[in-house]
Amino acid sequence: MASFKRALVLSGGNVKGAYQAGAIKALFNHTFPDGSMFTPEAIFGVSVGSMNGGFLADRAGAAVLAGKEPDWPEIGNEIEAFWRNNITSFGSIGKKRGTLELVGDVLFGKFDGLTTMDGAADLARANIRPDNLRASPAYYACGVTNMATGDFLEASVQTFGDDILDYVIASTREPVSMPLMWINNMPMADGGIRNIAPLSPAIRMGAEQMAVIAMKPEQMTPDYAKKNFQNILSLLKRTIGTLTSEIMNNDLNEVKRINKACKVGNQMIAEGKRIIEFIEVRPEERLPIHVTDFNSQDIQTLIDMGEKEAKAQLEKGWLTGTDD
Repeated sequence: MASFKRALVLSGGNVKGAYQAGAIKALFNHTFPDGSMFTPEAIFGVSVGSMNGGFLADRAGAAVLAGKEPDWPEIGNEIEAFWRNNITSFGSIGKKRGTLELVGDVLFGKFDGLTTMDGAADLARANIRPDNLRASPAYYACGVTNMATGDFLEASVQTFGDDILDYVIASTREPVSMPLMWINNMPMADGGIRNIAPLSPAIRMGAEQMAVIAMKPEQMTPDYAKKNFQNILSLLKRTIGTLTSEIMNNDLNEVKRINKACKVGNQMIAEGKRIIEFIEVRPEERLPIHVTDFNSQDIQTLIDMGEKEAKAQLEKGWLTGTDD
């Protein structure tokens, strides 16, 4: 199994991926006190994190194929520009299905999501190329859920070849809200319903430093909960989000536990455990955007928030959680 020291972990969050793009820009342009900059050796993403991660790996691979070293700060600038220029409204990535169409689909057993997402699929195919992923110095894998079996798949170009784009698109599809992606006659969907931020594969593959960029706060404000949780779809989404966020929190808490054990004695190190440094960028409150009703200014607001909050976390340097 390949081993990677520096991993970037990108969570799901739909159009809140603009926040992630701003945070990525800040991360790749940050210089640490020792003069080093973060250059990922592996990128793991689910949902919109799969799209963002694929974009990053694609640009790095394109540089290699052009005989150049990847310019990670410039790649960070490019992903911010990608969101600002391409995702300007819900119409740029999808379309809401009409009420009569939905009623007919339900009655005749043909329901396939509340929206279509053809625009998002087109953007993925135009900006992520299998050949570039193969050439990328940063290993890339996206998380996908097989809705028939419940399995969580870590899809990479090494395992699925040119079909990787189908898996990237599948990873961005939230069940019920969006149509499933059928691959080899199997219904594939958002990996975030099983694991909102795939820390475990990064840990398993040897990461010693992890930059984690998530887009869901740990808690919702009482006002937001009262306003939204009487809507059954919002309640369902929050239920799933709570369960998957718990997986991420548990993974990060396990990292902190092992770090503390390694700091105290050598037993854990002798057992093959190691101290893992991490940076976690995560909004304190719900991000101000509606996933099917937004404009270019909303996207820019999220980009700016992600960049600002990432810079604040980066100033703290690499953490281990051993001082908690």
